[in-house]
Amino acid sequence: MRDIKDIRRDINAIDHEILNLFLKRMGCVEEVCDYKMTHGGQVLVPARETELLSTMLQDIPDDLKREYTALLRTTMRVGRKHQYFHMLDEEPERLRLDIQPRNEKPDMVYYGGLPASYADMAAAELFPDAKRVAMNSWEDVFLAVLNGEVEVGVVPVENSTAGTVNEVYDLLQQYGLYVSHSHIKTIKHCIAACKGATLNSIKEVHSHPQALRQCQQYIKKHGYLPYEESNTAVAAHDIAQQNDPTKAAICSEAAAKLYGLEIVETHVNDADFNQTRFIAVTRSLSAQEDDTRVSLVLTLPHIVGSLYGALAVFADYGVNMTEIHSRPLRDMPWNYCFYIDFDGNLLNKDTRALIYQLMQECSYTRILGSYPVSQEDKTI
Repeated sequence: MRDIKDIRRDINAIDHEILNLFLKRMGCVEEVCDYKMTHGGQVLVPARETELLSTMLQDIPDDLKREYTALLRTTMRVGRKHQYFHMLDEEPERLRLDIQPRNEKPDMVYYGGLPASYADMAAAELFPDAKRVAMNSWEDVFLAVLNGEVEVGVVPVENSTAGTVNEVYDLLQQYGLYVSHSHIKTIKHCIAACKGATLNSIKEVHSHPQALRQCQQYIKKHGYLPYEESNTAVAAHDIAQQNDPTKAAICSEAAAKLYGLEIVETHVNDADFNQTRFIAVTRSLSAQEDDTRVSLVLTLPHIVGSLYGALAVFADYGVNMTEIHSRPLRDMPWNYCFYIDFDGNLLNKDTRALIYQLMQECSYTRILGSYPVSQEDKTI
């Protein structure tokens, strides 16, 4: 058996040979790119890649075919990445984005729920000078923005404990709105009930489904029956109207005080660290220098490796994905779209090249927004 140092020395020498061959290959890739820019043609030609794989695998031992296939696919993918970036750098108009000015100080903002809901407070933190108007549902917020009744709406998209708010993502896609801001708010739930109620007298707790999930261990521990409401502040308002010591709301302390409830117990979240991310939605796509996050949705062909291939593109550009989740396609059973958030800015060349490549190679790609991410005081 050879000494490990000798083996590593040979590997280093081989890697230098591979490097030289890689540089020669990328030079040819650039020539192909220039040819296609002059004469037309798609960067991704599946038939060409299939032919290359078939040819190159003929002389590979069976036990190494998968490994070599992975190496070839990666080499071809980074070659395409190089072409897309070069094309867009030379011809920026290849990626046409209708970017509009962003209104940082809207006169009015709509949110779902009632005053003193977490959405109301998030809207106040995002747009302190705007008049805030409560709507019955998140869909009402989207429709108002879509119809031009208001320019900005604020809705929740994700909680650190309960996860993604799927309905809001579905509404983003359904109504074609865009994200202009993102704000992370610390959530502190309390148990609030009418005067004289105690933890022992309470039998039911009412709140939004997300809030109930964020407190499910607390609810189970006390043997309470959970009842879903459209909003935490709506729950507080309704419990105040009923004046029943057996019923309580899980809501913010601000909501409890506003609707005249007594706070029976504070900090009832199952997790001490409990935050919700809210977004502002508008009709227009915008981008500014201080944006740090980009969101998009894409669908992929139903073939082996399509999701891996799409996600690998992000790694090729050195991009950090901060969120990914899937949602079923309405008209195509057992097929899915993928919502992805990543660190980036639509004004950045790398971000634009990444998006251009996804648009060229995925079945469907839509940008949902480029925006800054703010956060309130982290103190819990």
